[in-house]
Amino acid sequence: MQISYRAIKEPSTLIRRLRYVSQILRIVGKRPLNNEILVAKLRDWSNTYSDDLKNYKYNTGAAHSMKKKPMTLLASNYLDLAVKFGLLSKISNVYQLTRIGRVLLNLLNEASDEEPNLFCLHQDERIFYIYQILQQDADILLTVVHMLQFLENPTHKNLQKNFQHAFLDRLKAKISTSSQEHITGRLHDRQVEVTTEWKKPEGYAAYIIPSRLHWLLDLGLLDSRKEKNNFIYQLTEAGQHLVEKTLPQLPNSDLLDVTDSWFNTHFFSKVSPYIIAANDFRQWQDLNDEVRQKACEKYLPAAFDKFRRSSVPKISLTQGTMYLCIRFVTELHLLTNVQELIQWFQKPRKLGNYRYEVRTSARENEAYFVRVHI
Repeated sequence: MQISYRAIKEPSTLIRRLRYVSQILRIVGKRPLNNEILVAKLRDWSNTYSDDLKNYKYNTGAAHSMKKKPMTLLASNYLDLAVKFGLLSKISNVYQLTRIGRVLLNLLNEASDEEPNLFCLHQDERIFYIYQILQQDADILLTVVHMLQFLENPTHKNLQKNFQHAFLDRLKAKISTSSQEHITGRLHDRQVEVTTEWKKPEGYAAYIIPSRLHWLLDLGLLDSRKEKNNFIYQLTEAGQHLVEKTLPQLPNSDLLDVTDSWFNTHFFSKVSPYIIAANDFRQWQDLNDEVRQKACEKYLPAAFDKFRRSSVPKISLTQGTMYLCIRFVTELHLLTNVQELIQWFQKPRKLGNYRYEVRTSARENEAYFVRVHI
């Protein structure tokens, strides 16, 4: 098992609603924007739709405030989170979408407005965020999830009280498993930092835990209830199934972890059924080439229209496979994974008037879907 360290440097404890991250991508769109303009637009949007947040089940984490200085900081912190999620890049105070950010933007643009509240996430949005948050923050998020599973009384206070110990247990287990010197070094450095520099562990945890709890709430994987002055958290049925039935374990441990291999071979087919309410899922591996071809004919040309960036007829393999996996499951209830699509397109496939195939590379930025007019 190839170990990695995935953690976002502590976001603000007030950065809680994932809808603001999605709205940032809508605001940026295809044109780069500087920090001041983007902050102002996000702040105005937040203020305009404040009633939606007020009526949302979890109504904290607004990107606007009545006080001018905090208002700017709140919006800026959401921009920072979008960068840490890998959805925006920032160069010289200017933001633009990354390749992965463009995938989410196109999913947002195609979504219907069926949700009862603006801050409720769409199904494809939830799948995307689970994927991306695990990619960027699995070691923090799964530490919180582990405590939610096993603490006898998972109140907000107890989660903060036990976080340092749980996180150190995780780092220790990963250090003993890792065979890569540079990863082991990162894990060890983090272990030393958490042990020696966290003079008041509960205070540090107070900056780490709230955001993760609220992301899980937005994703429909967690519920909360208030008893007296405490919030008590519990994984939803979907959250329990996702944790218990989809995520791999570290060797010789009861701790959950994720790997690049798991993302490529299992994520979309394993996780999606617990996000989408359906009983007619089909597995890619069980379908004949005719059915597979019809599915690809519907969505791969659209992917080229959305993600092609030059006159050369190619798109990023990462963008293309992620878009197809999510579109297949949400629209066709067809479960597939990145590796299955890559393997199928190793052989050129004729879709309409074009021939499509993949060009793989050890460097992600040099791997593509290509097409040739027939």
